[in-house]
Amino acid sequence: MVISVTDMRVLEVNTVALGIPLAMLMEAAGKSVADVVINEVEPEETGKVVILAGKGGNGGDALVAARYLASRGYRVEVILAYSSKEIEHPDTLYNYRIASRLESIKIHKSSSLDILQNAEVIIDGLLGTGVRGELRDPIRSIVEASNKASAKLKIAIDTPTGLNPDTGEVHGVAFKADKTVTFHDVKPGLLKSPEYTGDLVVANIGIPQEAQIYVGPGDLMYRVPTRPSDIYKGKAGRIAVIGGSQRFTGAPALSGLAALATGSDLAFIITPDAVRGIIASYSPELITLPYRGSYLRVEDVDSVLDYIERIRPHVVVLGPGLGDRPETIEAVKKLIFELVEKKIGLVIDADALKAVQNYSGGFGGYAVLTPHRGEFRRLYGGELTGKLEVDGEKVAKLASDLDATVLLKAPIDIISDGNNIKYNKTGNPYMSTGGTGDVLSGIVASLLAWTKNPYVAAYVAAYVNGVAGDYLLKENKTVSPTKMIEVIPAIIRDPLSIHRDLYLG
Repeated sequence: MVISVTDMRVLEVNTVALGIPLAMLMEAAGKSVADVVINEVEPEETGKVVILAGKGGNGGDALVAARYLASRGYRVEVILAYSSKEIEHPDTLYNYRIASRLESIKIHKSSSLDILQNAEVIIDGLLGTGVRGELRDPIRSIVEASNKASAKLKIAIDTPTGLNPDTGEVHGVAFKADKTVTFHDVKPGLLKSPEYTGDLVVANIGIPQEAQIYVGPGDLMYRVPTRPSDIYKGKAGRIAVIGGSQRFTGAPALSGLAALATGSDLAFIITPDAVRGIIASYSPELITLPYRGSYLRVEDVDSVLDYIERIRPHVVVLGPGLGDRPETIEAVKKLIFELVEKKIGLVIDADALKAVQNYSGGFGGYAVLTPHRGEFRRLYGGELTGKLEVDGEKVAKLASDLDATVLLKAPIDIISDGNNIKYNKTGNPYMSTGGTGDVLSGIVASLLAWTKNPYVAAYVAAYVNGVAGDYLLKENKTVSPTKMIEVIPAIIRDPLSIHRDLYLG
């Protein structure tokens, strides 16, 4: 298996969210590097081991390796690429302070490149996966001097400095290793540049399976793009909600407001004229676009599609508050067909899911369906078991059959695009109140507009929605849809801190 840099960062944050500090991963990483050296050469047969340490996490791994090797009797010297005041990673600084107090480890400035000349082992802990473009001094000079040195064994930590771990591209110069000790899984770029990586060693540093199986704050932090500084109105997300009827007016408003709270900057509610005023009264931020009547009918489809052409939404939410009149369900079927043809991102929820039961076409990979357990049973045509893995396969089967992403709302949410499965543990029983599903649909829509990935949007939205409910519960506040919407921006701004406060105590 291979793992991208983004995937690895997600796992690291999700591991921290499970209560395992990064310092423990760094300790395991550094020890695994030291173990490779120990297995290759005996201390009494080895001259000098020179360890190159940068200011980030890779440098911390290197300093841990230095400590383990020194404890086994190796003659260890460290070239610190930057001054100790420039060390960015707190755990790297912690390990530097330990190393600097040990007489068995000699630490040199970056200019002390002459000590590389008679090194028997060189360990590269300069940049790792943090490479961006061509190397600059002092890193470049250290790498060039290391490549010229005639050491018997050269080891790169995680990835050789200067090599892009995702693409294998080398910008000018990169460390040439005999062995690369990479963590958890192989990064794809390492497979493309064996002349730089040498032999690959995959080390287990203790990342738990749960960090990958369950959605966590790392997914929100690294899978959802940040808002560009030069963004303008409409670029952050135009969401259209087709919903509302004489009986239900709050549902589409909640979806629209949730989309805005998540980061979209325009929310249009396409709704019957009879309830337009009520929906508009919920917030001046909602732009209401009416069609005639008090509920959606087949003859209204052209008017709705005309609005879609004019506002050009990134994503359409279809269903909140529409009602389940037979003529409404027929209208939804026509809308689904037209929207899929236009390849518009689509979130299908609530009453609109009834139209999917008899919808003969697929969704082209553009749609997210958000059924609760009863709706899922009707769509799937079978019962759920209550066993997570078994039900996960059933969700995956439905997603594959529909060529869509399915987000099953349950005590533990199950999300699949037919090929992949994620689970979400956030949320609580107080979220069974009406309207929380409408909030979820709005969050999905906004994240879909940002990520262009229905699967990622669905499972990250499930996480955010659940955290919002749990946040209110811990604060002893009423768990209601409107209050959930209020806390969404805080969750998006600082998901790891909020997660740790909520779930780690």
